[in-house]
Amino acid sequence: MPDNDLMKSPASVLECNDTVYRWVYELPMWKSLFLLFEVWRVLLIACLIPFVILLIAGSGSFPDRLWGGVCTLAIPLAILLVLSVPAYLIVTKANNGKYTVLFEMDDEWITHTQIKTEKARALEQLTMLVGAKAGNPTAIGAGLLSATGGSLSSRLINVRRITAVRSKHLIKVHSLLKRNQVYVDDAGFDFVLNYLAGHCPNARVKK
Repeated sequence: MPDNDLMKSPASVLECNDTVYRWVYELPMWKSLFLLFEVWRVLLIACLIPFVILLIAGSGSFPDRLWGGVCTLAIPLAILLVLSVPAYLIVTKANNGKYTVLFEMDDEWITHTQIKTEKARALEQLTMLVGAKAGNPTAIGAGLLSATGGSLSSRLINVRRITAVRSKHLIKVHSLLKRNQVYVDDAGFDFVLNYLAGHCPNARVKK
């Protein structure tokens, strides 16, 4: 477990009365293309599965099956990869060039949820809720904002690798089937990193 001094959260990471730490991070989408790269990764995995099936279950010799799989999947994949670029630009413009995320962290989970509002407004609402010690604290995360986007949760006991990229304010949290991207500012970086390292017993940590 982390040292007690490291358990004192900084001002940017708010400790709610339901024992959940929450913070908001605003990522400039024009400068960081991780969302586009994640789309490409998903597309590659989606095409890899039928490619392997064709190699195993297809008819003919192995070179013929290999060439057939490449011909069948390469062109659609290339088209999708190319089309994903203007799609990313459209999404970026629709979000005013910013990807705003609410992070929630407790003893068991780290959750990454896109929120469709400005960082300042999100922080104001979060601070008000924490300060008021809401009567139903378990609903803080769900009711913080009326409009939310996609969400990704990682169970800490299943995390196998934690990689810190301090220059990008990024902590990569990887389990077998999930790759979570945790962003936190300079003030809260060490606290979040040490908290995750102390609550992920099966993870290799690279600082």
